[in-house]
Amino acid sequence: SGLSGAQTTEIKPTDMVHGSPSAKVTIIEYASMTCPHCAAFQKDVVPQLNKDYVESGKVKVVFREYPLDGAARMASAVARCFSGDQYFSFIDLLFANQLNWLKDRDNNSQITKEDVVEGLVDMGRQAGMPREKVVSCADDTKNLELVDANWMEGQKRYNVNSTPTFIINGVTHSGEMPYTEVKKILDQLLAG
Repeated sequence: SGLSGAQTTEIKPTDMVHGSPSAKVTIIEYASMTCPHCAAFQKDVVPQLNKDYVESGKVKVVFREYPLDGAARMASAVARCFSGDQYFSFIDLLFANQLNWLKDRDNNSQITKEDVVEGLVDMGRQAGMPREKVVSCADDTKNLELVDANWMEGQKRYNVNSTPTFIINGVTHSGEMPYTEVKKILDQLLAG
């Protein structure tokens, strides 16, 4: 059954891949940086997933942006200015601090673009990215086009309409999953 799912695990040159490129199982995660369910998955499941499957080379995770709003789109554009492990560390930081960067900073009862930029500047500072770089990355046309292309492809090709959505060796699973469920799927695929 070596070929099952082969067509679905194509990795694009622009993909952010965590783990061994030759891992037997591929998880594509479509996520929005502002989605609380995505943040919960990142906090509750990802560390264990990394420890048990990714670091041992059995599974690779492809993170694809699926922004549900302008704030998520900007956050993703800033993250795209990092690469490799730094990218994944920054995604971790954004999810872990979602309520810190995604808030009404000037108390005008709405979260504006300015609020989001200031929040991202804070996050960037923690990751060693200077303010002017964060500001330019949030507006970077190339990064935003990449993010939008992932969103579009997710919708058109995989019928993604909510986050998180996981495509595990070609099979789509919508919504947050507990670790036990992820583990069951992965163990079956790895045994197969």
